[in-house]
Amino acid sequence: MKDTGRSRRPAATAIPAAALALSLPFIASPSASASTQLPGNAAAKAEAVAGKARPVTDPRLVATEKKQEVLDKVAGQITEGLSESDRARIPGFTEIEVDPDHNSLRLHWKGSPPQRVQRILAHLPQGVTASVLPARYSKADLHAARNKLLRGGKPADLRVAGVSTPIHITSIGPAVDGSGLDITYADALGPHTAAPREPLAPAARKDRSLEVKALTDRLTGINTAASYKAPPTEAPTPTAPAKHPVSASPEVGVTNRQHDAAPWTGGSGLKNPTGGICSSGFGVKNYKGVNMLTTAAHCNGNDGLWRTYLGGDAVGSSDGLAISMTDDVQGIDLPEPQLSGALYDGTAMRLDYYAKPVSGWGHNNVGDYVCEDGANGGVHCNVQISKTDIGVTGENGVYRPIADLAYATSLTSDGIAGVNGDSGAPVFAGANNFTTDEARGTLTSFDRTVNCPADESVSTVTDGWQRTPWCFKGLYYVPIYQTLQDMNWTLVTS
Repeated sequence: MKDTGRSRRPAATAIPAAALALSLPFIASPSASASTQLPGNAAAKAEAVAGKARPVTDPRLVATEKKQEVLDKVAGQITEGLSESDRARIPGFTEIEVDPDHNSLRLHWKGSPPQRVQRILAHLPQGVTASVLPARYSKADLHAARNKLLRGGKPADLRVAGVSTPIHITSIGPAVDGSGLDITYADALGPHTAAPREPLAPAARKDRSLEVKALTDRLTGINTAASYKAPPTEAPTPTAPAKHPVSASPEVGVTNRQHDAAPWTGGSGLKNPTGGICSSGFGVKNYKGVNMLTTAAHCNGNDGLWRTYLGGDAVGSSDGLAISMTDDVQGIDLPEPQLSGALYDGTAMRLDYYAKPVSGWGHNNVGDYVCEDGANGGVHCNVQISKTDIGVTGENGVYRPIADLAYATSLTSDGIAGVNGDSGAPVFAGANNFTTDEARGTLTSFDRTVNCPADESVSTVTDGWQRTPWCFKGLYYVPIYQTLQDMNWTLVTS
């Protein structure tokens, strides 16, 4: 089973007072997202979201969630409620790690933390421990160095002596311990171009990485670490299965993840204007107070009509206006604008309406456990954040300047972070004993292609009838705060 109540690692829910003050303008009240006269489908959804037939959650996971909630609250106090990127405004701050498994914090700081931070560390909640580790560079230092590798807001191609083709930077991010910048690179490729097989022998690749490091050290003026990482291919390598007809709906008359209906729920299967599968994201209000449903901008393909993946019912349309390529988000205009303020849960092909309400949003910390809620592969939890504040180039060749990176862990039930076709999926953290979801971001790209486990097959993945699924160990997602701020949207909750 992949129902989050059974398989996911707990994640943070609480936002400290300073962060909560920042959050309030971005959270719409339940009354703002639902009509007073609920149609039959809306009433049924409201009853389901209220908590009917929820699986029992492992008490050990609940205990870990509560620890992470406390740790995130302390982290928010130390970082003054600032987002992952904006923490560069704190003098000397480098990074903070939460460790819910050991109920501890690790704070990386250049120089001595100020009295404000020392007072917080001197009065930690009972059972919480913390350590302060010296950092070579602050986050502000690393941001300034990173900017020297950007041209027009995008990574500049690098030229290495003796190499005829340019070297393309695929990601840039501060090292968690503040030792420098972590840089990944590949041969320059065009958008939607599958990465070639590694062209160099191991010894030659090691030498090439040292050459790239020497160049980026010189360009930035600080220590860098360079490693080869071609973007994960978005084209399947296995042979596609024979196509067979797909029914209009998995179960006639039942609203579910693959055949959603108003009020719209996040994590549902969408057929984009060019016919491919993507996931719906969170419900939001634009600056005019109009409800919209989000998905990934790179899913768009061509503005037009979006439909439910099964059944082909009209969901809404996109016109190229409510879109950000750098945040990789697209707002879908809804003829039926009601939103449930909830996210689908469980497996991709679950036949009933099983969803949990979105209770709000939170910032992300290294060490947090989050869940990916894709329409094609279902929910994948116990995915742990390894880095924040990374700039990464997506599979469509567009640079996302602010993203977080998380990987499946030994606690992830099937060992993967997601499946092809999950693009646009909500990323959330379990909250309130896993009865609600806290928004954390929107899936933009995957990392590390791996073999799919047995429970991600042509019969369990939504579009498995059409192609053989392929799976990923890690994922990049754009933090929800960044999207809400840049788009001037508010999050719809229930």
